[in-house]
Amino acid sequence: MIAGRSTRARVATAAALAALLIAACGGSSGVKPSAYVRSVCQSLGNWRNTIQSAGIALQSSGAATAARSVAKQDYQRFVNSLVIATGRATRDLKAAGTPAVRDGQQIAQRLTSAFERATQGLTRASAQAKAIQTDSASHFQVGAAAVTAQIRSALEQIARASPGESQELRSAAAKEPSCVTLAG
Repeated sequence: MIAGRSTRARVATAAALAALLIAACGGSSGVKPSAYVRSVCQSLGNWRNTIQSAGIALQSSGAATAARSVAKQDYQRFVNSLVIATGRATRDLKAAGTPAVRDGQQIAQRLTSAFERATQGLTRASAQAKAIQTDSASHFQVGAAAVTAQIRSALEQIARASPGESQELRSAAAKEPSCVTLAG
């Protein structure tokens, strides 16, 4: 199997960690904390749902048992979905603005930077997926393993984002249904 439960678990972990980031972090003038966490959690929820759907589509495509050329196309489609979803989330997170809390600019920057780095890593994974050789099973497996490793590395950029402390954002996130859904 090219991607499976491990990828879904990483996506869920990254989304939950990103939600904690916004809840745990602490800026300057900007968007009300409640509006900021709503925008961020909605964006992260959409991102998580898109990535999970892409993983399900890959699994149900039959890529694991299909001809290598077909599996490569399915895998490329999967990786491209990740790139598009993560790029969209990056734009949405930037559009969320800066929370009006202590260190708000740093909080927003940490989160958007993590998604920018993940998008860059996923773009590299997309290029690797296009380059997977299908002339032999061993070449295909080596290429697919490299792509999977690059996807993991990219998603870990999000998971490694360092939260700060902001009681205002924590409080707002605890009251925001889209944040509660992400954490649960």
